[in-house]
Amino acid sequence: MSDNVFSREVQRRTGEGMTFSQMEAKTREMGGKEGVLTAAWWNKVAIGETAPPPAPKCIPGVAGVLEVHERQVALLICEQWYGVRRDDFVRDLVDQAVDSAAFWVRNRFSSARERRRPAAIETEG
Repeated sequence: MSDNVFSREVQRRTGEGMTFSQMEAKTREMGGKEGVLTAAWWNKVAIGETAPPPAPKCIPGVAGVLEVHERQVALLICEQWYGVRRDDFVRDLVDQAVDSAAFWVRNRFSSARERRRPAAIETEG
């Protein structure tokens, strides 16, 4: 696991008085039998023990438990279990844009220099 951002959200909810049994019941209520995350699973996550990430079908129930949007749940899962952060993608895009801009500038600069070179030779001769 990477940064325990998901675990911290679970701890926040337990700090607000929600029990692991209530979390299990909420996931069952929202996700049906296939979308249930057990009280034991919630407990493991809260204390930082190794637990599998929630399946996509569990995301609506988790969002209900954590009282956040489903997209936020997906981002928390990606960061904690897969080590992928939301800003990693943005950082990659910025790096690509900077590389493309630098390439463009180098090409334009060298093209302008090449166009000036023959003109300078003609004026000397």
